[in-house]
Amino acid sequence: MVMKNMDPERATKILARSLYKELRRNGFADTDVINFSREIIECMSQEMRKETATKAAPEKDRLLIG
Repeated sequence: MVMKNMDPERATKILARSLYKELRRNGFADTDVINFSREIIECMSQEMRKETATKAAPEKDRLLIG
């Protein structure tokens, strides 16, 4: 179990290993695990793009006004 007060780097490693073992135990092949990893990265990228767009929007508005 990953605890909230655990070091984030250690918690991430534990979670990743646990998830990997669970996927393999349930019959996922190497390519399935890679596709899963790619999907996680894509989700993160989308979130980062949204955050960047949100932060850039006020700056863009100021440029148009001023």
